[in-house]
Amino acid sequence: MNILITADLHLDLWADAGRDPFAGILPVLRSLDALIIAGDLANDPHRNWPWALSRIARLVSPAQIWVIPGNHDYYGATLDDDVLTRIASAAGAHLAQKRALTFGTPRLLCCTLWTDFALLGDPEAAMTRAATVMPDYARTLRTDGEFLSPEDVAAIHQDHLNWLTREMTEPWPGQTVIVTHHAPSSAVSGPMSVISPAFASDLDGWMEAHRPDYWFFGHTHRTLSTRIRGAPVINVSLGYPDEVPKGGEAELLLRGFIFPGA
Repeated sequence: MNILITADLHLDLWADAGRDPFAGILPVLRSLDALIIAGDLANDPHRNWPWALSRIARLVSPAQIWVIPGNHDYYGATLDDDVLTRIASAAGAHLAQKRALTFGTPRLLCCTLWTDFALLGDPEAAMTRAATVMPDYARTLRTDGEFLSPEDVAAIHQDHLNWLTREMTEPWPGQTVIVTHHAPSSAVSGPMSVISPAFASDLDGWMEAHRPDYWFFGHTHRTLSTRIRGAPVINVSLGYPDEVPKGGEAELLLRGFIFPGA
């Protein structure tokens, strides 16, 4: 089994920059059993997801492509996973929001997760700060037409964490891998700032209680990894094109995101 798990492709921005992040790994892509995109495929999904998925589908069978929404995947649209499901399905791909995927013995528990804004101990202050500086709350609408709020995504975080908790209670004979867009620990958030609670939650205790075998995430664009209670916690962000030097760096990053237990 050969699974590539990556995040933060931002293919609209790579196209604008005239670069192709997949150019150096075509043989790898053609040998994949699954491609899991853990958020931020492209801004403005109505306009950019169809061509982005079509581009990837020339390299990987669309039936093997699974997309977990990231915050950017709602920009210019509504926070409506049914809409994203329809766009992905029209391209022959799949949305993996609150989905348990099985590939042989590993199962992958997939969701956006968002954050609870409690990383620094003051969720209210963190929400106020996020609403001020994060584009999420000026570029994404709720289904009722109002702008998204930090309180909205904190509630979704709890819903997604509840789903993960329920799934972890289901017996499974093989490895359990969690794949989210947002980060689960301060240990992989990088240098702390007032905006860090919008990127990571403190789920170290949750991992102690539930013991996943791996946790892959994106969102931070920081290639940091750690082990929490024995489980590798690994950032799989590719990132914006101006964050990835030319000359094979994208190839090296993507090759490094092949799931080692598959």
